[in-house]
Amino acid sequence: MSIKTVLLHLNNDQQLDARIETALGLAVEHDAHLIGLYTIAQVTVPTSFMGYVPPEFIEQSRKTEEENAAASKSKLESLAAKVDKQVEVIVEEGYAPDIINHHALAADIVVVGQGDPDEENNTQSRYIAEEIVVSSPRPVLIIPAAGNYRNFGKHVMVGWNNTRESSRALHEALPFLKLAEKVTLLSVNAAEDEEDETKHILAHLERHGIKAEYKSGRWPDLSVGDAILDALVDYSADMLVMGAYGHSRLREMILGGATKNILEHMTAPVLFAH
Repeated sequence: MSIKTVLLHLNNDQQLDARIETALGLAVEHDAHLIGLYTIAQVTVPTSFMGYVPPEFIEQSRKTEEENAAASKSKLESLAAKVDKQVEVIVEEGYAPDIINHHALAADIVVVGQGDPDEENNTQSRYIAEEIVVSSPRPVLIIPAAGNYRNFGKHVMVGWNNTRESSRALHEALPFLKLAEKVTLLSVNAAEDEEDETKHILAHLERHGIKAEYKSGRWPDLSVGDAILDALVDYSADMLVMGAYGHSRLREMILGGATKNILEHMTAPVLFAH
């Protein structure tokens, strides 16, 4: 896999600049095309209207969203010009995850924000990451709500448990692993001896030119998600790769505990694949 098309979700949250810089960094490093996608939320009617929607409310909501879209487009184009990168901007109205997933069909990677629960105007953005990680046709890079991640990926940690999801995530992350200075495969609370399986995956990575090391540990008093987050800090890794566990059914998100925990408490960019 190589990265030649990056799809970046745009909105008007406080972390937009940092997210744009991360996506631009990927586009420049991999000589990839960058598409900025702004999703306009459908009008949400306040309960105080008791069923009646004043036309001026709809008009004002539409105007505000169009202004936000224009501001995000301008910000992306301005930051892209500083690194001499041409970008494409698409604006569409509807349910954000559906729109993102549609455009992801023609992308190599999707970049979205973690979603800040304290943001006032985040009716769509707060839960986008939770749905996208299990519904996207392409791997999803989630950027934390706090911090700046213009440069990351020097030490990549991969959550590894010999499952389809972890294998999918590892292979989708190959472009990052090949550029990393250090790659660590982490197994948390393994139920059985994984020496044989581990030998095969390390040899496979070495054929790709990736020298990885394997670490296995037991954290009996921590959840898997908390153990991974602790290990990320303990091993000084600046990127996490893991399979996303769960599914989306009729808009009701059902996520595995580790996936949900990391989405809520991430401290570094996380590449998810389902």
